[in-house]
Amino acid sequence: MGKLELYPYKFTPIYIEKIWGGRNLERLFARQLPSDAPIGESWELADLDAGTSLVANGPMSGMSLTDLTRQLGAELLGRAKPLDNGRFPLLLKLLDANDILSLQVHPDAKASEEIPGAALKTECWYVLDSRDGYIYKGLAPDVSSEQFRVGIENDTVEKLVKRYDLEAGDFHYLPAGTVHAVGPGLVVAEVQTPSDTTYRVTDWGRGREIHIERSMQCIHFSPTSDASPGADGDTLLVTEFFTVARRTLKPNDSYNTPNGRCVAIMMLGGDAELHHTGPVEPTTIVAAGDTIVLPAALTNASVRSANGCCFLEITLPDTE
Repeated sequence: MGKLELYPYKFTPIYIEKIWGGRNLERLFARQLPSDAPIGESWELADLDAGTSLVANGPMSGMSLTDLTRQLGAELLGRAKPLDNGRFPLLLKLLDANDILSLQVHPDAKASEEIPGAALKTECWYVLDSRDGYIYKGLAPDVSSEQFRVGIENDTVEKLVKRYDLEAGDFHYLPAGTVHAVGPGLVVAEVQTPSDTTYRVTDWGRGREIHIERSMQCIHFSPTSDASPGADGDTLLVTEFFTVARRTLKPNDSYNTPNGRCVAIMMLGGDAELHHTGPVEPTTIVAAGDTIVLPAALTNASVRSANGCCFLEITLPDTE
């Protein structure tokens, strides 16, 4: 294969049917969803065994994110590192919840070492649409592991977790080990480490498998803060895995993306043009609902909007 070209990469969404899903991505982003199935997840940027994103624009159209990451290396990632298996170190989704998701937990680094096949999963949610939506996040004050186990067995665990009523624009950080559930009436953008390891605490009587022992092994029972680390101004969250910022451009504004960094952009509202001074695809048109990756080696990359726009900017850490 010849030289891989550098430009802003769009990706083809991977749609996942879920019993709690819906069709709101059609309403919000004019998506053409498959059949009439309840679509719960749209994997916007994924490099997992269960699904890998394919480039949707330009001369690299059809190439997998796996191959892009392995062949471009630092030209794509900058000073960030791929996963140990060489794959892209970020997973981005849109979730459409028309019913409540299972109450669940993901493993942290310690639990991942102890559980065969498990992978750490830390995530955050930005609320795109709320129709009286809510989430559960974290334990109620002073709940012990013994009380929680009894709550699972007695099907009263809902009383032992904290509920948050949400509006569009709200943001929540869910580090690994946080028990949580997305409630009905929400569409959220999810930024996370690339893991699909989930243990269900309860599925609210729907009959799917639950994982009591694994959940108890993963849940953090120590007090947790509702604050997002590193939050300051436009920056919503700073972790060792990714940084998330919300950028808002007024009409005819422009924004220069961080030089030498791999940047993922999730368009929340409005439309824009992505520019760079390289020879291939120097202008890329984007709109609400699009997810784009800007390789670290792009020169003078910027976002310009004639009518105004809002987007999440997700950057990978410098690990060298």
